[in-house]
Amino acid sequence: MSDGKIATIILTKDEEIHISRAISSIRDHVDEIHIIDCYSKDNTVAIAKKEGAYVHIRPWVSYADQLNWAISHLADDIDWVLRLDADEYLASGVNLRTEIKSHILTCPEVQGILCLRSMVFKGKSLKHGGMNEKPVLRLFRRKGAVCDDRLVDEHIHIDGIITKGQLRLIDHDLKGIAFWIEKHKRYAELEARQYLKEREMTRQDTSVRNHQQFIKRRLYYKLPPFLRPILYFMFRYVVQGGFLDGYSGLNYAYRQALWYRFLVDIRILSLQRKRKNRNDH
Repeated sequence: MSDGKIATIILTKDEEIHISRAISSIRDHVDEIHIIDCYSKDNTVAIAKKEGAYVHIRPWVSYADQLNWAISHLADDIDWVLRLDADEYLASGVNLRTEIKSHILTCPEVQGILCLRSMVFKGKSLKHGGMNEKPVLRLFRRKGAVCDDRLVDEHIHIDGIITKGQLRLIDHDLKGIAFWIEKHKRYAELEARQYLKEREMTRQDTSVRNHQQFIKRRLYYKLPPFLRPILYFMFRYVVQGGFLDGYSGLNYAYRQALWYRFLVDIRILSLQRKRKNRNDH
């Protein structure tokens, strides 16, 4: 059984509303907390330092660049890494160290442990629609871990055994719906560019590293534009029971599964048209 230390990595930019909550939730579970900040203009850095975290300030290139830099600069005695978003926090009830030890006892070769992420949207905990206790790879061994170099929807890639754990992460953004909308407008642009980039790759298999990415790129994007968001919304809201969360379930399913995915399709077609016009000239 490894006696190595555990570190948490959190990427930040203007996260003063979230950072104390995130750090407080994991402080007693890990040995080190590393904040990788991109020149926050608010009190994020001061709060993080006050909470006892190590703060590293770097210019933003991409999410993958920030995370891979952080992983590569951890001390050699760091064995496990917990990746946490600034607007997330670790739910009470399960001890992180005990969780790791139990998995190692069962499978000494384990390289990653899936955490269960739940969503709070506009103050409402979503229990349906695929948003409750969704397995995500957030806890992994430092050695050999790398984040996919993608514009959006990045995932940690490890070569080894991944098991499902009981650690619960709560995704609860406090910045309001206006911020959520603007953020997803940026994500739509990035996802459209990523989609076109992958279409041009001669070997797409090199970028399909997990089940979720496989579904999106090999099945979802095979459907016609503007029809696929409608079908996806129906899947999330009806098949996965999003309607059981009442108005909050409808609100989230509409914004995340329909509006956002429509926006991605609009940006894809717009970029394709621009490329075609350039090629014609």
